[in-house]
Amino acid sequence: MNAEIINRTIDAMCSEIKAQGGSALDWRLLTEDEMLYEAAICIFGSQMQFEMAVATADRLRDRGLLFSKQLAGLADCEPQILDALSQPLSVPGKNGEIRTVMPRFRNRLASLLATTVTEMYGKGHSLRRLLFSADSSKNARKQLMLNVWGFGPKQASLFLRRIGYCADLAVLDVHVLDYLHLTRGIRIAPSRLGRLSCYEEIEDTFREIASRFGHSLGCVDLATWLTMRVAKREAYL
Repeated sequence: MNAEIINRTIDAMCSEIKAQGGSALDWRLLTEDEMLYEAAICIFGSQMQFEMAVATADRLRDRGLLFSKQLAGLADCEPQILDALSQPLSVPGKNGEIRTVMPRFRNRLASLLATTVTEMYGKGHSLRRLLFSADSSKNARKQLMLNVWGFGPKQASLFLRRIGYCADLAVLDVHVLDYLHLTRGIRIAPSRLGRLSCYEEIEDTFREIASRFGHSLGCVDLATWLTMRVAKREAYL
């Protein structure tokens, strides 16, 4: 599959995303617990596949470990989070079959989430308050990086997109980076994107590309992610 076909597919996917109304969530209507659940998915998603990250967050929510008021009163929630992550999870595989897997990096993930809730709720802060106080999407992303452990530019941007906060930030994951390499010859090591200034530089390049599709950056970013993921899975690339 060449760049021209990829671009045509992305364009068609953008129209489909727009027809579906983009994000199904309105961040202003979300409770703090719902935001914490989304934040947990994004923290876990930095170390595992998306489906696994969702299953892991579901496990914690089922055990009452993503309820902000309850967590604020716990002296040490990390052992409870680690225990929940230390048992196998059932997640859908590529062909629809259910497979059983163990969460990877569970000690690190438990530490990141526990530190976030301890620091944030222990000091009387919240994700909702942080987002309402931000004066722009870029400022919201920066504040999330400062207050949510495990959030770099990509995870913070993904969180903001998933809760419907904005559509003008890019989630520069490996699929989008592969697209930039395929169409522009740009090769960026993912490790460099942990630095916000470098991330915003590449994001601006992708913003210019998105403008040619005639859709928002967030819409083109999501369409690119979907297109490249399927193309690579089906071995078209």
